[in-house]
Amino acid sequence: MLYPIDAYDQHGQLKINTMLWFVLLFNAKAWLVFVMAGVSRTQGGELLELIYPIRETLYLGMVIGSPAILLMWLSGQRNKNNKLINFLWRQGKRTLLAAYSIDILMQIHHLVISHGAFNWIGAITLLLTTWLGLYLLRSSRVRDLFAD
Repeated sequence: MLYPIDAYDQHGQLKINTMLWFVLLFNAKAWLVFVMAGVSRTQGGELLELIYPIRETLYLGMVIGSPAILLMWLSGQRNKNNKLINFLWRQGKRTLLAAYSIDILMQIHHLVISHGAFNWIGAITLLLTTWLGLYLLRSSRVRDLFAD
């Protein structure tokens, strides 16, 4: 598919669009919370306790978000001559889809553990995870970006 000239960087490679940046940041949400808790020293523990009451979910979220962090870094390192980075980059869509699938399964598991108790944060997170996962799956821009 052809994209406007401003969709490419100075090396002729397709740039990450705003929606994909949002997908990457949302996938790395545990890392963002961890950094925010570290920055706010006095209330950091309380913030972590509020968002991740079970400490293991924070650690699992950080593992699930690691591919997104790696892809954010790789996005600036891509060039035609680096075979390893290009190989890792081309695996990005599959890796992100796997991370989103695991995240959805983890959220469903928490919903089952809580016996279906409704809370807005959990509902919105599950909805966003599902929508963004579908975006990853169906977007031709994402397909072309990771094929580049």
